[in-house]
Amino acid sequence: MNDRETVPTMRRRDNWRFVAAILVALAAAFAVYMMAEAGAGGAIGYALMVVLPAALSAFIAWAGSIGRRWSRGTFLAVPLWLAFAATAIGAIVLREGVVCLVMVLPFWVGFGYLGIWPVYLYRRSRWSVDPATFRAHALLLLPFLALLVDQQVAPPRETRTVVREIIVDAPAAAVWPRLLAIPAIAPDEGRWNISQDLLRLPRPVAAHLTGEGPGAVRDARWQDDIRFQEIVTGWRPGEALQWRFAFPDPSIHQRTDRHIEPHGRHLWIDSGGYRLIPLAGGRTRIRLWTRYHLATPFNAYAGWWGERILGDIQDNVLSVVAGRIENRTRGETP
Repeated sequence: MNDRETVPTMRRRDNWRFVAAILVALAAAFAVYMMAEAGAGGAIGYALMVVLPAALSAFIAWAGSIGRRWSRGTFLAVPLWLAFAATAIGAIVLREGVVCLVMVLPFWVGFGYLGIWPVYLYRRSRWSVDPATFRAHALLLLPFLALLVDQQVAPPRETRTVVREIIVDAPAAAVWPRLLAIPAIAPDEGRWNISQDLLRLPRPVAAHLTGEGPGAVRDARWQDDIRFQEIVTGWRPGEALQWRFAFPDPSIHQRTDRHIEPHGRHLWIDSGGYRLIPLAGGRTRIRLWTRYHLATPFNAYAGWWGERILGDIQDNVLSVVAGRIENRTRGETP
């Protein structure tokens, strides 16, 4: 075999080796995902969010650059393509929700770059290396080791409260009955927000009150047949309304994101309420708050998302209430 025949043969062999490496990496990633889902630590942990993207990016960059002089741009493209592939597989095959995918994406890109950096530095200084890919397979063991840590170490717990306000041109006595029940919310009511218009989270449809005083129940319905309850724990007419959340069925996480279980191991939506604050000129400030508990290794990051998602939902509800109060002031039917 002459040199002209040897070069294409080596390239084909390197290409097949690279394809095999990608298949092995995907199989390892799927195994880590399934083990994390089934384990006590849950899917939100260091193994899936940090170690897996770093290890996969390093492994693919190592295997792909064997026998090739990859440019810096090619190395930098690996985490992006990997994150894109993980998002597509998560959405199509694993049926993950858009909120989960958007939250995970920055981790996969950022830690993917952390993983390829030592590979790039090594390749830049030493291109002639042992072409065997089996030595790089040890990288794929790291997510499994991290998974063991996730299963054994309890994540820190934290309590957060999201608060939003709106001012309406009406006294508290006129505002109060509009908070107790919100029937038949039309599609054009409320306000535009990122969570419900771009991320496509469901919007509220109606809220009905049964009973009065502590123990009364507000039955809330959202789009996609989502249902939950707000059990009244505090009742001060014209001043404040407080409740604890109850979720009698799994409709929220089944129709939005199965990792966002409102009474789950990572998230516990606890309580909420309204407070009416009288202002000068017969106006009222309506304050809506929601308290929830977090238990993840990334509480600061998850809390940042909680502030935005719950804040968007609260802003939308307050906009509906304010719009109906304005309609009543003008003598219109909501």
